Amino acid sequence: MSAPAMSLVPVMAPERVPLLGHVRPFRRDPLGLFESLRAYGEVVRIRIGWQQVYVVTSTEATVELFTTKSRQFDKGVTVEYFRDVFGYGLLSSEGETHRLHRLLLQPAFRRERLAGYVAMMRDRVGERIAQWRPGQVLDAREALTAITIDIIAGALISASVGKELAEEVQSRLPRVLELSYGRAMNPFPVLNRLPLARNREWAEHVARLHPMIDRVIADYRGADHDDATDLLGMMLAARDTDSGATMSDAEIHDQLLTILLAGSETTATALSWLFVLLTQHPRVAEKLVAELDRVLAGRPLEYDDLPRLPYTARVIDEALRHSPPIWLITRRALQPVELGGLRVPKGASIMLSPYLTGHDPKLLANPERFDPDRWAGERMGQTLRRAALPFGAGPRKCIGDTFATLELTVVLTTILARLRVGVAPGTDFTPETGMTYYPSGLRLRVDPRGESDYPGA
Repeated sequence: MSAPAMSLVPVMAPERVPLLGHVRPFRRDPLGLFESLRAYGEVVRIRIGWQQVYVVTSTEATVELFTTKSRQFDKGVTVEYFRDVFGYGLLSSEGETHRLHRLLLQPAFRRERLAGYVAMMRDRVGERIAQWRPGQVLDAREALTAITIDIIAGALISASVGKELAEEVQSRLPRVLELSYGRAMNPFPVLNRLPLARNREWAEHVARLHPMIDRVIADYRGADHDDATDLLGMMLAARDTDSGATMSDAEIHDQLLTILLAGSETTATALSWLFVLLTQHPRVAEKLVAELDRVLAGRPLEYDDLPRLPYTARVIDEALRHSPPIWLITRRALQPVELGGLRVPKGASIMLSPYLTGHDPKLLANPERFDPDRWAGERMGQTLRRAALPFGAGPRKCIGDTFATLELTVVLTTILARLRVGVAPGTDFTPETGMTYYPSGLRLRVDPRGESDYPGA
């Protein structure tokens, strides 16, 4: 009897240079680099400085890692660099800690809870857009992040201290995430420990945020919030029915900061891409606004309206597939493992991309085309759902996926029911990769809606 064939070692991508490896193409255009790797296999090796990285290029191997082989990986070295900011929140925790905390937090994101957030979301959006003036040109990142931070803070902390924290986070968020991403992707991590200007700046931002979170938790405990329905109140009251385990203040601290920083940035980025795509596809925008006018008829959105807005849902799903805010996910192999028929050694650093799976030409026709109707009826099959992974998949899929989708719906419908918003004429924005995949330099023009107006007309 012949011995079973050994799986092959993934090939090394060409065009690496001494010492730097593939640093230059990775920094210049990582998505372009990843796309080029499809030609070399389902898993391909690259070098970032002296670090070897295994890039998963196929949807099948990505889903395999997320689901059936998820226990054979942790989140990897890259996430460890975020822990000085996020601590051990759901984004960065591992093993039993992650499992228990996810179990304790899950009730806060159930659909019956989400219905209670709609009015708060509408109010926060309304307060912000009431400050916009006709003809005003907005910095999209600043304006939309202000909305999403308001919403996340409102869901997390209903008390007034929540608004104070939101203002502080809004002022520091872009720079904190930019510096954190730079530290995580540094090809020479030893530089993160040197007294360089960017390291001192990063430490100052982090040192400012952590005490504020501690004060919020202490103030909340000192007040009467026995019947609180916000996320902080639920965290303080959460108890595992089997073990009786609860969350300490330090653990709640990490969850609050993770949700505030990661949740607001990704949703604001998704909104930015939605306004870009609606501007570029005016017929889609016209159809979406017509659906809003028909269903809502000038009244505020209610949770029960969601099933009556199928085209709006398709637009959001397609935008998340086409331009996923989370473009990069990392893992580390805890043991030797096979992915896509290729051998990955223990300790290997892995990179996966929801952008790659959402643009997989083997699974999707014209993946670069923005087409909400691909999510309609018979056209939407398991293949599309399998490829579109904006929130990941498996046991570590983003716990806030339904909250984020609801938030996108409420913000988009509330704005477009009142205003005409599109990319400002003459705006030269650039798709960039950082903590998120975002349209850098995007500016939006705000105008009152006329009866026949729609974004991008």
